[in-house]
Amino acid sequence: MMNRMSRVVAGTTLLVVTATSSGGCGYLLHPERRGQQSGIIDGATMVMDLLWLLPGIIPGVVALIVDFSSGAIYVGGHRAHVAPNGRLAVRLPRADKSQRIELRLVTADRVVARRTAVVGPADQSIELAMADALPANEPVFLEVQAEGGTSARFATALIVDR
Repeated sequence: MMNRMSRVVAGTTLLVVTATSSGGCGYLLHPERRGQQSGIIDGATMVMDLLWLLPGIIPGVVALIVDFSSGAIYVGGHRAHVAPNGRLAVRLPRADKSQRIELRLVTADRVVARRTAVVGPADQSIELAMADALPANEPVFLEVQAEGGTSARFATALIVDR
């Protein structure tokens, strides 16, 4: 009788731990992060995954594997900081042929910095400087426009050090 009860409790515990281990990882809590290749590791998600090692090695390892392989453990990819003086240095990618691009720092309603550069086969970087001080908590994004008129805005807002 006692042996059967122990098996039922152990089986139920194993079932509950296995079922909830996938629910306690970044894959389900942060679906918007899936697909990232690298970035800053989210400390809270990492600790949560490591805590799954306490009930057993399998749930913890499964949570870590799922979060790292899906990219859900990374916070927003790479983050850039705008210095307190309103300057941002941007390293331009290499290109096979030279092309003129325009880099802009934008908010929801205005362009706060603009600079034109030529991207080519050599490594180079340019500096963008904001003309005006920004109101607190106003997100700033980096936009790039190519010669042909195509443009892209980075999805992650820049961090403005104040």
